Amino acid sequence: GKPYVAIMDGIVMGGGVGVSAHGSVRIVTERSMIGMPETGIGFVPDVGGTYLLARTPGELGTHIALTTARLSAGDAIACGFADHFIPSEKIEQFLDALSTTSVQEALGAFTEPAPVSELLGQQGWIDAAYSADSVADIVARLQASGVPEAQKAAEQVRSKSPTACAVTLTSLRRARQAGSLEEVLDDEFRVSVACLNSPDLVEGIRAQVVDKDRNPQWSPATIEEVDPAQVDAFFAPLGDLELGLTPPTTTGEDQ
Repeated sequence: GKPYVAIMDGIVMGGGVGVSAHGSVRIVTERSMIGMPETGIGFVPDVGGTYLLARTPGELGTHIALTTARLSAGDAIACGFADHFIPSEKIEQFLDALSTTSVQEALGAFTEPAPVSELLGQQGWIDAAYSADSVADIVARLQASGVPEAQKAAEQVRSKSPTACAVTLTSLRRARQAGSLEEVLDDEFRVSVACLNSPDLVEGIRAQVVDKDRNPQWSPATIEEVDPAQVDAFFAPLGDLELGLTPPTTTGEDQ
């Protein structure tokens, strides 16, 4: 029952999204830069990220996840990652108001109309391409669209871990069908554990964080080489290691 006010004033990536975008009151400013950059290091969106991404308008979340696109304040509100826009220069006053008035009164005093979402304006070609059933088909549609932004997106997807992109696409489709955030978190935990044994996670961190050569050597190297059976293995039950936020499904015999 206690309001959870998250102020995303600046760079909010990965885990930062996890501790912010599930709040009950989510605020962005003109300085906000929000994203899920995991596929760039051979990982998959977690911390409930696939739950949020799967519930964006159309296929915007798939585009965000596979390209690691950055969201502006307007984009974040349009995609359901945030609720209110407050200029950064008024954040301190807003925080002071929270100590003396209700959350709703403080919001009423300081929120302003959200900036226009440029990403939402591109939903047409995004939905057409990212509704495909595989990453390879998505890239093919992007390249064939004739839209410069789409062709740039195809290059961005191809630069990310092919395995991570394939697993991410499956994660998003599963999250879209899930009945609760808890169910999605259980799924994300299985995938995260599996990623620890993936060579792409080590290589991605090396290229982006350690050596910073920005030249990861993915294995396999292309999206066409990813084995569907390998993708399925990321979602295998963990037995006693399950996160267990949702009760296990029981059969009639078990009952």
